[in-house]
Formats: sequence, C-alpha cells, structure tokens
Amino acid sequence: MAQTNNWNKGKIIQEFETMKALERSAHDLYSHIAAGPELGPQKIKTTFASLAADEQRHADLVQEIINLVTHAL
Repeated sequence: MAQTNNWNKGKIIQEFETMKALERSAHDLYSHIAAGPELGPQKIKTTFASLAADEQRHADLVQEIINLVTHAL
C-alpha cells in the first residue's frame, strides 16, 4: 500500500471522526426517544431502541476504521 502523507491521513481521520460523531448523535437521539414516557406503544419504543443499537454498532465500526487508518497508513 502506498504511503499517505500526514496531511491526507489527518484529513481521513478527521472525516471519520465526524462520521462517528454523527452516528453517536443518532444513537443518543434514538435512545432518548425510546426512553421517553410520552412515547406510545412498546413496539415503537423497541423500534427506537433497536435503531439506537444499530447506530452504536455503526459508531464502533467507524472507530475500527479510524484505528486501521491510524496504524496502517
């Protein structure tokens, strides 16, 4: 694999950090909605909790990519 200069590596990492922040923000929003007492049927709460879990998995995957870029480039 070709070496990437530090500026490009930093830019790549910065972009993935932004992506991770968006995934975490979505997780937090869905978790908040799922925990809200004003939300109707349990099925809706379960759906939002599931979405929150998906977003957390996405954030974890993005972190793995950040780790790869950090150590491989």
